[in-house]
Formats: sequence, structure tokens, C-alpha cells
Amino acid sequence: MATIKDIAKKAGVSITTVSRVLNYDKTLSVSDTTRKKIFRVAEDLAYTKKKKAGNIKDNIAIVQWYTEQQELDDLYYLSIRLGAEKRAERLHYKVHRFFANDSLSKIKDVKAIVAIGKFSDAQIKVILKVTANVIFVDFDTLAKGYDCVVTDFDNSTESVLTYFIESGLKRIGMLSGVEYSSDHKLKIVDPRFDVFKDYLENQSLYDPANVFVGDFTMQSAFDLVNNALKTNRKDFPNALYVANDAMAVGALKAFHENKVNVPEDVSVVSFNDTAVAKYVIPSLSSVKVDTGKMGEVAVSLVDTIEDDDDDHHTPQKVIVGNRLIKRESSL
Repeated sequence: MATIKDIAKKAGVSITTVSRVLNYDKTLSVSDTTRKKIFRVAEDLAYTKKKKAGNIKDNIAIVQWYTEQQELDDLYYLSIRLGAEKRAERLHYKVHRFFANDSLSKIKDVKAIVAIGKFSDAQIKVILKVTANVIFVDFDTLAKGYDCVVTDFDNSTESVLTYFIESGLKRIGMLSGVEYSSDHKLKIVDPRFDVFKDYLENQSLYDPANVFVGDFTMQSAFDLVNNALKTNRKDFPNALYVANDAMAVGALKAFHENKVNVPEDVSVVSFNDTAVAKYVIPSLSSVKVDTGKMGEVAVSLVDTIEDDDDDHHTPQKVIVGNRLIKRESSL
């Protein structure tokens, strides 16, 4: 059965042009000669439109690297998806939603895929079988040749460390994590660590003993901090940069149980600034990441991707900025 791609190749035009001509798009600026040529080629190839609920140009897929339950436990990625869906609604896209335990083979006839989270090369290969038009969110894929939207880890980390140092705190630690793609084929190390290490080394303040690595969960953070305090309380950092709010809550619990005062004994700054940051005691200072904006920007990029399988497509990385919100957990 002939496809739009077949027609585009024989007519010498883009897939986008063929699609818009065959759908009688009156806003398309194309000569009558080209228009007639496309219809003639379509007829020669016996092209028949597929009958479906919506046109391909109106459909996008949002692929979440988490399961639905995991997403409910991590407001960061939930917020990205909701932002993407909000923007998709405004642009009149029909969204097809997929989670980690869904088969990507079910994705059919979409203009593009917005992939949220981290994906192994094997998973990316499966996604690309559906469409070459993919925008990754919270995963820097520029070096791999794919469009992506990420948050500003580098400047945010430096701003937190500067804040600690200007507050007179020199024994600075980091509570971070390692994560894996859902197929466990890709290990992702926190990209903020290198910035943290380099910045403090330049200030002659880096101590590897002050770096605690878990798995980004509340329980992991509690265990790490609790063990560190029981092992060597007197040398525990007096400033702690925490990779996400869930880990920060776990750390606060460990401090409370070990009678460590925050921020008097340890100044704490978290990352993400999810809803929980305001309501724990003490309330968390946190880097506010506009996750909703990340999702919105990703969907907005859909129309910038060419639909003609252009080998010369130039990938782009959009960095969404953020800011430090100071509350009770830091000096």
C-alpha cells in the first residue's frame, strides 16, 4: 500500500507538503502545478487515505519513562507531563499517553513523540521506529542528535554553592542519587555532581566524604544521613545540597531523629520545589524548577521539526531557567 512518504519521494516534495495537499489545506502556499502533480502521483500509486479518528497532524504521543504509580510518587515528572498536555490542548493536538509498562508498538500515526525522562539507546531505537520526530524532556540528547528540553542544572548548582559560601558555610555536602532507565540498560549519574565538585575544588572546599549517593528516594536519603550522623556526627557537613525534595524530606527526618537542628547545625537547600517543600518543618529552601514549562516548551517544538525525514535536521537543546526560593531550612 502506497504511503505519503512514497508520494513525496516520487513527486520530489516534502511529506508535509503532500499531507497538506491531500488534506486540502487552503492555507498552504503551493503552485497549482505542484498540487496537480501530487494528486496525479497519488492516483498512479493507488494511494488511499487511512480512516482514523484524527488526522496524523493532530496527534502526538507523550511517553513517560515511569509507570503511572511511579509518576504519582514523583511530582516532578507528573508536572512535566501535565505541562505538555496543557500545551497540546491549546495547540489542538490529540494526545496519546504511554507509560513505562505500555507497549510502544501501540503508538500509531502520530506527528511526533514527546519522551519524558531517561531512555536507553535500545529504547530510543524502538521510539524512532514509530517516528523520527522526537523531543526528549529532562534528558540531554543533543549529543545523540535529538531535540531536547532540560533544566539549568549548572547555574542553579553554582548559585546554591555561592549562597552557602556567602553565608559563611564551608563544610558543604551533597545528597544525590543514581537512576536507571526502565529497562535498566542505562545508568544515569546526577549531572549536578560534576558542577558541584569542580566549583568546590576551585574554592579548595571539596571533600569526597561529604558526598552521599542514593537512589533519589526519601528512604534512601534517610538511611544515608542517619548512618553518616551515627558514624561521624562531628564532621557532618554544615551545609547540604539535596538533589530533590523527596530526598530532602528523608534527610530532615534523619536530622530530627538525631537531634540535629536545621538550619542552625545544617543548612539545607533542595531542588525542584514541589508542593511538599512549603509544608514540611522547617519549610525547604529549594531551587524552583518550572517543570510545567519544560513540558509546554517540548510540545511547542513539535512544529519546528521537519516531517520530511531530512537528514540535515539540526537538533536543538532548550534550557529552561529556574531560581532559588529561600525558606526556613537555610541560613
